[in-house]
Amino acid sequence: MASRKTFRRILTRRLVNVVITIFGIMVLNFFLIHFMPGDPVQNIVPRGNKYDESIRWALYEKFHLNDSLPEQLAWYLWNTISLNWGTSYILNRSVSSIIFQDMRWTALLVGTSTFIMVLLGVAIGALSAYRRGSAFDVGATSISLFFYGMPVFWMALILQALFTTHPLGMSWWPQLPPSGYYDSDRYGHLAWNLPVILSILKYLILPATVLAVGSLAGVSLVMRSALVDTMTEDFILTARAKGLTDYGVLRHHALPNGMPPMIALIAMDIAFIIGGAYQVEYVFNYPGIGFRTIDAIGTLDFPILQFIVVVGGIAVVVANFVADMLLYYVDPRIKIS
Repeated sequence: MASRKTFRRILTRRLVNVVITIFGIMVLNFFLIHFMPGDPVQNIVPRGNKYDESIRWALYEKFHLNDSLPEQLAWYLWNTISLNWGTSYILNRSVSSIIFQDMRWTALLVGTSTFIMVLLGVAIGALSAYRRGSAFDVGATSISLFFYGMPVFWMALILQALFTTHPLGMSWWPQLPPSGYYDSDRYGHLAWNLPVILSILKYLILPATVLAVGSLAGVSLVMRSALVDTMTEDFILTARAKGLTDYGVLRHHALPNGMPPMIALIAMDIAFIIGGAYQVEYVFNYPGIGFRTIDAIGTLDFPILQFIVVVGGIAVVVANFVADMLLYYVDPRIKIS
């Protein structure tokens, strides 16, 4: 266990790096979106004789699009730091209210996928290492590599087609909703009662499975590799010599020592899941951050894009920061720069 003084020193240094990284994300985000081709006002007020040009110029003034580049950057940074994200160009609603409404669905999707990924990935990897060379190990490794190389959007399309039809005339084949997030035609307005919650979970099965399977493969392979190396160590032989069962050796000695590499991998996979959620949400018409992002790109809704990119970048930076701190706390032999 690391000393408290050393841990505080590393924590402080990493926090400074996090702040610098987040500021860099904010500035880079501004320039990337600012120089996107197209005129957002054009999507609100199309050109034509029946539109008064004064309306167009009023919108330029309202959204500060006529200001100089340094003024726009200063305005953007101030609004970002003060958590005032402005108003959507297209929806004419507060950006924060729009995003936080969508974020709950993405959080549900990503949270469910991460839980499945960690639970099954660690279990499959541990069992493959325990039965190294067996038919289960070869089969699990082959299937993991197959799904690891499959594009997320392609897997989403395949499962969407597979579970919304009766392949080969199999009438017993399960049918799942192809898109949406709950049965609005049946239940009407969204209300948090048991039937609606069950409907939400039913609509969550396919997108959560796609995201989990895509990341589960990497987790299981790394878990297997870590445990194969760990189970050749001398302390494992000593534990077996003391009369512990194979299950006891695996659970109490091999798994705790094989987990440190998984902490960093899970943090990286969370970033992968968030990126994959964009594709999955669009395929399944799931109303989360990813679906909103693609829609905002098409309409050049800059305030929404700026908010989503910054929040997504912060989420990845914070996830890696937490992983680094947990990794150092669990195994202080690991050096963190």
